[in-house]
Amino acid sequence: MRILSLVLALLAASSLLARAEETDVALRAGNLVLEQGGALTLAAEDLYLSEQEVGADYRFRNPTGADIEAIVAFPLPAIVGAPATAVSIPDPTQANFLAFNATIDGQAVPWQLDQHAFLVRNGQPVEITDELGTLGIPLVPTVAATEVPLRRLSEPRRHALIEAGFLDRQVHKDGTISDVPFWTLKSRSWRRQIFPAGHEVAIRQSFTPSLGGQSSLSFGSPDLGPSQMARYADRFCTDPAFARAAQALYRRASADGSRSFQAYERYLTYLLPAGTGPIGTFKLIVDKGDPSTMVAFCGRDLKKTGPTTVESVVKDYVPSRDIDVLFLKCASRVSALPPL
Repeated sequence: MRILSLVLALLAASSLLARAEETDVALRAGNLVLEQGGALTLAAEDLYLSEQEVGADYRFRNPTGADIEAIVAFPLPAIVGAPATAVSIPDPTQANFLAFNATIDGQAVPWQLDQHAFLVRNGQPVEITDELGTLGIPLVPTVAATEVPLRRLSEPRRHALIEAGFLDRQVHKDGTISDVPFWTLKSRSWRRQIFPAGHEVAIRQSFTPSLGGQSSLSFGSPDLGPSQMARYADRFCTDPAFARAAQALYRRASADGSRSFQAYERYLTYLLPAGTGPIGTFKLIVDKGDPSTMVAFCGRDLKKTGPTTVESVVKDYVPSRDIDVLFLKCASRVSALPPL
C-alpha cells in the first residue's frame, strides 16, 4: 500500500493547479539527511532556489570532543511509473535524474547511488530490481529510459512483462504502441563522512529541480474561487497585491488572445526537515531569473537584493514547513515555451 500511496500523493499534488489541460506534477526534493549524527549541529545553511538550479551550502559542526562518523544522504524523490501522470523529470533517461552533485569542504568526493524498483502485488510492495537488471532494463520508470532496451526484447517477453504488471501497453491513434513502465523507483545518494571533533564541515549540494506548472494561468483567473485562492495563499503566501498583479496579467493575456505572448505558471518545492533542531543562520535566496516574472513564497523578513532576487536571513531558524515557490511567467510567441 505504500507504493499506492505514493501514486495518490503525486496525483493530489497536481490537484491544486489542475484547471488547465496541460499540467506537470513536480517531484519534491531537497534537504540532506544525517543518519547516526545526532550530536551534530547545523551552524548555517545558505539555500538558493531558481527554476534552473537548487543549491544548498551547509556548515555542520561537531561540538563534542570525539570524531563522529555519520551517513550523509540525499533522498531522491520516488518516481512512480504511470501512463496518466505527467511528472516533470529533469533528465528522465539518467539514473541520477536530478543531476545531484555534492562536495565536502570544496572537494569532489564519491557518492553512492542506491536504487530499488518495486511493484505492488496483492497490496504489498515487491522488489523487482534484480529482474530488471537481468533483462537489461534501466530502473528509471520512464519511456525515455526504457523504450530502446525494451525493443531489444522479443514480443513474447514484452507480453510476459505486461501480464506480470511490469508494463502497461499504450496504443496511440496513429497505430504506434509504447510500453509504459509501471513500477516505482526509490533512490538515494549517500556517503559515510567523518566530522572531526570541535570542527565544522562544509557540504554543498546542487541539483536540477523538478518544476510543476501548467501552460496557462490559473492564479489570476476570474473563475478561481475563494477556496482555491485560499489554497494558493496557504501554500505560496500570495497576498492581495500579488493577486491584483496576477489578475492584470491574466486580463492582458486574455485581451491579447495569446497571439503575441503566453502567460503560464511554474512552481517548485524544496523539502526542509522538521524536528532536527534550529539552524544557526538560515539564508534563503529565491531567484526568479527574469525581472518580468512574478514570484511568491512564504518567508520571513524578505528583502529584495537585485532585479531578480529576494533574500531572507533568519537566526536560530526552526523549519516548520517546506518551501513552495510560485512563478507566474510570460513568454513571447516567437520563442519556444518550456514543454509540458
